[in-house]
Amino acid sequence: MIVQTADDGISVLVVDDSFVQCQHAVELCRQIIGGKMYQAGNGVEALQSLARGRVNIMIVDLEMPIMDGVELISQVASENLVEAVIIVSAKDISLISSVGEMAQADGLQVLGTLQKPLTETDLRACLDVYVSAQQPLGRGEGPREDVSARDLATAITESSITMHYQPKLTTQGLKFSGVEALARWEHPARGFISPEVFIGAAEAGGEIGALTMCLLRVALGAKQKWLSQGLDVKLAFNLSPSMLIKSHFANWFSEYIEYSHINPESITLEVTENVLLGQVGKGLMNLARLRLKGFPVSIDDYGSGFASAEQLARVPATELKIDRVLVDGVADRPAKRAILDSTIKLAHQLNLSTVAEGVERFEDYQVLADMGVDMVQGYYFARPMPARELLRWVRQDLPLLRKKLVDFK
Repeated sequence: MIVQTADDGISVLVVDDSFVQCQHAVELCRQIIGGKMYQAGNGVEALQSLARGRVNIMIVDLEMPIMDGVELISQVASENLVEAVIIVSAKDISLISSVGEMAQADGLQVLGTLQKPLTETDLRACLDVYVSAQQPLGRGEGPREDVSARDLATAITESSITMHYQPKLTTQGLKFSGVEALARWEHPARGFISPEVFIGAAEAGGEIGALTMCLLRVALGAKQKWLSQGLDVKLAFNLSPSMLIKSHFANWFSEYIEYSHINPESITLEVTENVLLGQVGKGLMNLARLRLKGFPVSIDDYGSGFASAEQLARVPATELKIDRVLVDGVADRPAKRAILDSTIKLAHQLNLSTVAEGVERFEDYQVLADMGVDMVQGYYFARPMPARELLRWVRQDLPLLRKKLVDFK
């Protein structure tokens, strides 16, 4: 039987052959987020429901007759029928986690992998992950087609592309250790445009140098403003691999920082591990020269690509930034925990400090702290924010966050 129980808001489909447990999950969701609630007793019924329209979240039991949860998840992912899933089962957590890894590999957002019985606390934590990842009201993502070269050039000239800043905190004590500068573009007609879209367009259209200059100017201006307010902020700035292979990039960048009267040691240069897979010689040369000039270097998104430990050792880095693919849900996934633990140990053996990004739950933060991660960053602590909000966040929100974590413990 397929039941609709509400008319608006976030839509949730609960799939469980136990009517009692299905109703229990529906009632919990209604209490936590409201919205549209649907339920189905097996995979076939679920697909019939989804044929009438895509839903935001599917909560699915793994053990069901006719079509089990694993097969259902696979089909849902292949047809893009839901945005995110929460996987539940009475089986052991390693099996549930394994199905979660499969779902992620198939392109689904996995909000949680939970053992039955389902509790309000666990479900609330999973649903919070989904809600926190949504764009603020009124900021829909624009169409997915590439931006035009003219639009991009105009945005760079008029400085319409700006920066938001996400705090980085020490794992022990949650001390403020700096921010990562993240590019943002609010197009006047299309609304929010993803950085992946416009940065990719800048690289393809030969505008990446102009875009880098534009963003660097904005970020350094924010840093100088904070300094005038009594806050000396360390800044992490992302570099495109296509900039790193330019022969004179190291000279240009260091001269620009020197001209701005900024200490190079306060600017961490973030490069993705993909820099190891392209024109390695030029990229490593520029990174080595920048390190000689005093800039810390961070390998970003580690764990999302294919760089090996041997390749990692070739980069003149000071920091390893662990991608959220290894961080999110680590408290519930033993296999992911083992990989993360070995990554942290490797980084420390190479004398690299470690940053875990994409932290969205207290439970994951606890595991990261126990493993010896040096710094954390993610929505659980703070979203990226405009420069004008950072001082208030440090003075008001950060002390409250520390108190909240103490209360949790």
